[in-house]
Amino acid sequence: MNKARAVDESHEQRKGWLHELLKAIAVIVGGFLSSLYSTAFSVLRVKKLTSPAPKEKEEETNEQPMEILDMNPPPVPKAFSDETVFLLRSTALLSAVVTIITKRMGLDVADDLARVFLLSLTLSTFTFGARLSKKFTKIIHPLLTCTGLNWAAMWLVSKFMVGSSFTSQLLEYKSPNGAGPILLGFLGPSVVSLACQMFDRRKLIKQNIVQIAATILVSSFGGIFGTAAAVRLLSIGSSSLRLSLLSRNITSPLAMTIASILGVGTDGLSLAVSIVVITGLLGANFGATLLDMFGIKDAAARGLGIGAAAHGLGTAALTEEKDAFPFAAIAMALTASASTILVSIPMIRQVVLKVALG
Repeated sequence: MNKARAVDESHEQRKGWLHELLKAIAVIVGGFLSSLYSTAFSVLRVKKLTSPAPKEKEEETNEQPMEILDMNPPPVPKAFSDETVFLLRSTALLSAVVTIITKRMGLDVADDLARVFLLSLTLSTFTFGARLSKKFTKIIHPLLTCTGLNWAAMWLVSKFMVGSSFTSQLLEYKSPNGAGPILLGFLGPSVVSLACQMFDRRKLIKQNIVQIAATILVSSFGGIFGTAAAVRLLSIGSSSLRLSLLSRNITSPLAMTIASILGVGTDGLSLAVSIVVITGLLGANFGATLLDMFGIKDAAARGLGIGAAAHGLGTAALTEEKDAFPFAAIAMALTASASTILVSIPMIRQVVLKVALG
């Protein structure tokens, strides 16, 4: 009788987690679409209201010279140099072998070597994924390739270690002294790079200040308060999950800052970063196509929309759209900065928490 009750409770628990997962996915996908289209259409509307009336074209008397197209453009260089890729792969392979040997021998240095192995493995698998063909990376992002190859390598190495398993490898990866926190530590300096990007593009910001201002208002206020209303409307049970979802469209370094300001615990910070990555993958893989579906061709609208909705990963996917890419970088940086400032104001933070948690 007790066994049957335990089975029923376990089934209900799994069902509850599934419902929570589906609700979180709905917020992530719905929030991404809302941020993308609301920002893009806001930019188009503001641009239409602020642009001067078009002048009638005068008849051209002089023929314009025909542009000569280069039929043999230079090949696009691959991401990362061959030397960097070789160094990372060699380090990962060598450290894997030495880690297995030292683990078997029970040496204290094995833990430090395992850290080197996991760190070099992550970097080498990411560079591998980034150098694959454009057709492949448009479907499978390098981050997904990196994660899959990491898991496969960690599972394989654990088979040669005494008392090790794939689960223990994952726990070691995210431990306080593991490879995960080391990589997260590099997110801090990347915040400074956002300021450098804004300084480099100060002229473009000044020329399009009205459209950019509209973007920041929609993406920051709409992103935070809209998501807060959505998680409460869907009655997501976990308060940590609710708060982790609020920074879904903010670049990772500042998403962690926002989560910390809102009182999310250590586990919630990892969850917040995971949600940010998922949102970015949506933008990187589908952002441009979704804008094409509604005929949004304006470079400013495309760039500001994707940058505001899908932060760094979405911005990186626009590198081939030379006119849209700078706008995406601007939207990514300013949306993250404005959202962080908003939740840092005690009065606004209390309202956000009230909306999200009730």
